[in-house]
Amino acid sequence: MTSIQDRLTDAMNAAADTVREAELRPLTGRSRRWRQTAWAAPVTAAAAVILVIGLVVSLSSGLFGTHRPGGSAHLPAPPHRFYLATGIGSWQTTVRSTATGKAVAVVPVPSPGTTGSLSPALATAGNGTFYIAAFQHGLPGEQIYRFRLTAAGHVTGFARVPGGSLRSGWAADALAASPDGSMLAVGAYDQRYHRHNGLLSGASRSDQLIVINTSTGAQRIWRGGSPAGGYRYFRVGSLSWTGDSRELAVLGEWCRTAGDPGGELCPAGQRQAQLRAIQPASHHGGSVLAGRLLLRPSPRVPFLAQALISPDGSTITAMVLRGRAIGNPQISGIFPANLSVEQISVATGRRLNVLYQRRLGDTSEVSGAMADPLEMSADASGHHLILNGGICDLHCTNAFNGWLHAGRLVPLPPSGFAHRETAEIW
Repeated sequence: MTSIQDRLTDAMNAAADTVREAELRPLTGRSRRWRQTAWAAPVTAAAAVILVIGLVVSLSSGLFGTHRPGGSAHLPAPPHRFYLATGIGSWQTTVRSTATGKAVAVVPVPSPGTTGSLSPALATAGNGTFYIAAFQHGLPGEQIYRFRLTAAGHVTGFARVPGGSLRSGWAADALAASPDGSMLAVGAYDQRYHRHNGLLSGASRSDQLIVINTSTGAQRIWRGGSPAGGYRYFRVGSLSWTGDSRELAVLGEWCRTAGDPGGELCPAGQRQAQLRAIQPASHHGGSVLAGRLLLRPSPRVPFLAQALISPDGSTITAMVLRGRAIGNPQISGIFPANLSVEQISVATGRRLNVLYQRRLGDTSEVSGAMADPLEMSADASGHHLILNGGICDLHCTNAFNGWLHAGRLVPLPPSGFAHRETAEIW
């Protein structure tokens, strides 16, 4: 039976490879408005029956030796056997097979029943160690843990990181480990509600960037500062290290309005993003703006959504948005419609290569309340990228996730309405 299931999985992957990306209805992540329609379940069930019948017919020829060479191609072999994914709402982080999506293990935080609006943050180091920031029953603040995976994908060596306790009320919305695991960078935000003009509102304090020495537990703190033009409220958009663990590339996002302190959801015309490099080992903190400027918005890079530094420090991999925002008659669009993943030279600022392009379409809603619904993560080599687009049209059909291979997005299984992820790494 296991062999038949494996062959069925392979056949499903092969069938998926023949569908054009524009026709796919990919996985949706975080949902700000969790909606279900009465027609979705029966239509999906009927489609599943038809698909299974077709797959059984096609499988029968392969199982009995009449499969013809040169048929539909299989999906490319993934660069890593496992990936980590955090499910929406439950915040449970699961170790899954990259090829099949099968759940292999579960990370033991957050505690069962620990829900709310705070998704764990994930990171990986070049030495094979993973990190997770999550809440645990009985502990006052969010804690950061580290662990490894066995060859079978099971969690081992799970333990708290020295110095990895965040202040009460603060939570991590960005996390990055240096390749040697000696330092951990945390973009922390104050997630408590505050009273403004007599009314309760969301967090209106800027992020802090905390760098933790994972051996001693010592912490050093950077703040965003204020770029010219009244951009007062700061968030950490993404974090990445050079291969020698000397420089930390910080994508800072500043916003003029207090309602959303930075982030991709800052209103149009109110947001500024800059990628800067700081040297945590040789400085005791300060302002991110004091770091070396690597990239800022320009006519060639009008909307900088995500940015990661390469291990050798020579190249930036950036998620860039262009064009006008597209919405619908009910709600206006949030993001420019055309997404591009590009490699940019640090030395010249010129575009070197385009890795992937996608039209976002209707971006009237986002999946969840996080400030950065467009996510990009890389493995320790910097060569293998995962994209997670938590955006929605009226029916939440245009969210996407997967890993990049030869200019295309290979969906990460399992897909479907029941498998919505807030973060994914490998």
